[in-house]
Amino acid sequence: MVCDVTEYGFDNMPLTIHSKHWRFALLVFLAVLSVAAHAASAREEKTLLFIPYRGDDHSFSEAAYRGYERLRKDGYAVDVVQNADQLGQSAMLAIIDRHYAAGVRSFILAGAEMSAVATTAARRHPDAYFATLSGTARGTNVINYCLDCRELGGLLAGQLAVRLSKSGIVGFVGGVMSVEAAEAERFKATVLHTAPGEKVLVDWTGNWSDVDKAAQLTDHQIGAGADVIVADANHAVIAAADRYPRVKVIGWMTDTSRQDRNVAVSVIIHTDVVFRRFIGAAASGRFKGGDYAVDSADKVWVVEWPKQPF
Repeated sequence: MVCDVTEYGFDNMPLTIHSKHWRFALLVFLAVLSVAAHAASAREEKTLLFIPYRGDDHSFSEAAYRGYERLRKDGYAVDVVQNADQLGQSAMLAIIDRHYAAGVRSFILAGAEMSAVATTAARRHPDAYFATLSGTARGTNVINYCLDCRELGGLLAGQLAVRLSKSGIVGFVGGVMSVEAAEAERFKATVLHTAPGEKVLVDWTGNWSDVDKAAQLTDHQIGAGADVIVADANHAVIAAADRYPRVKVIGWMTDTSRQDRNVAVSVIIHTDVVFRRFIGAAASGRFKGGDYAVDSADKVWVVEWPKQPF
């Protein structure tokens, strides 16, 4: 059915409107209202985030903190607990209990080491929702977002290393092998696949906080000819490499190029993408527990070029 309706607007031009167009316009309008309502509901969802270290650690905790800042900027009702690694399990559970009593129902625990806390808290509060970043927590009200299952960081870093290296020798100074081994292997495989004649050096500090060993390993790799190094372990890799003008650093997790001129490019994670997905699902009642492997389509792992010319 076509209904011809003639109206006169500001410029007195006739307007013919078909009923099917009205229906389509109405559906679009209702969809926009639904999206807006969902977004507003997600922003109002009280959420508590735990990060292992300080929000300026130039690594994973900073990446999580930057995600928190983006949410706050967009009006999300989210708070953060820093240096959670220094808290015992009972202290973390007490904090969760206190916030739960205050009405918080969404909790994000950034780090595999918080999996046990998430599992216990989820069992204690079955009507709340919990998420971990790269954790192994269990419960029907828990979701684990695996950041490394697709080794996207290693893939991107490998592609960049080949592009930047002139010596044909590139390095990866890692922190904890049990956590980052897959990323390092993907880095190595990507380099060798792209440039079979290149040499790849991989070393581990064994501890995220061991700055002395990170500097020592960086010196060792540069001494072996590496002119591009991935700073996975900690900021000491960047500082040590700064003594060698020919060496370029690939930042990991966060972009520190504003203060570190030797950071040629960074492979970072937009944690707010994951946070928004979790909070939105919890607020809308569409939450589904289990394990989710972050993929390239999620746009969580991205390449960040420096804000200043290298």
